[in-house]
Amino acid sequence: MGKIIISNHSELELRIMQLKTKKMTEENELKAALKLFSNTLSPFALVKDSLHKLAGDKELRNDLKTVGLKIGADFIIDTVLGKSRSVRGFIGSILAEQVAGAIINKNSSTIISAFNQFVSEKKLVKK
Repeated sequence: MGKIIISNHSELELRIMQLKTKKMTEENELKAALKLFSNTLSPFALVKDSLHKLAGDKELRNDLKTVGLKIGADFIIDTVLGKSRSVRGFIGSILAEQVAGAIINKNSSTIISAFNQFVSEKKLVKK
């Protein structure tokens, strides 16, 4: 920007108002940029963005479903066979968990689709 020549008081006042307006505009832009920057550094925002990216990965979703099936099967087996009640229950639970894990690993997509179909049929019956 070139030199501005001010020759009287009214031009000086006008120039002061222009500079104050420019200063306020730049401060507001800086505040907005700082707020955007701080939001990107927020741990919650980082985790949220990461989870959104991961949720779009189909392979990861299938892996999570398989893990969920395994956890559910282990819980049911432990509850039914009494893993912590006796040595026999513990050994039976371990064996049943191994068998269930192998079945789930080989047939997870079939199990998941059957479960989804079962749930969708239940929703249709309720309506």
